[in-house]
Amino acid sequence: MYSRQLKHNEISAMGEVKKALLELFEWSASEPVEHDPEWTSPCEIMPPDTNGMIYWKPVVMVPQPDFEAIPLHSSIREFYGSLWGGTIEAECCGETVILSLAWNSDDLSRIVKVIREQVANDTPVFVANTSSDFYFGVNNKTGTVWLCEPGYPPIKQVAQSLAQFLAEIE
Repeated sequence: MYSRQLKHNEISAMGEVKKALLELFEWSASEPVEHDPEWTSPCEIMPPDTNGMIYWKPVVMVPQPDFEAIPLHSSIREFYGSLWGGTIEAECCGETVILSLAWNSDDLSRIVKVIREQVANDTPVFVANTSSDFYFGVNNKTGTVWLCEPGYPPIKQVAQSLAQFLAEIE
């Protein structure tokens, strides 16, 4: 897979989830991260500096992954199949939100395995961690976003859609 930087005129053609992701990650991706030469990413924008740190920006996945015929809500497909990127930390719904995009194709393969298990178990599909034992997941049938605790039924609905959840993250 190869990727490329987004052009401004392409943003208007994006889905709501992809636009929200891009907005979140564009302003947050300015923090450098430690470079790992064994774990490179298409979103790395500069070589490592003298301290071994790199900068990254979200970039479009081309081609987009097909998720090997996993029956996924369209918002989940858009979330995991739009952009390469890193991790950001923000706030939403009274929780710290730790949001990660796939860093590279190996990371995406790992994510797909987790998604496949969650869909098979009919549990909300993971989209973000919290600073506690909870996570945010998307109901694969309805697209609603829930605060969840692994191994238990979802705790509470936090958004009507993934796009709404992402728009509320600060």
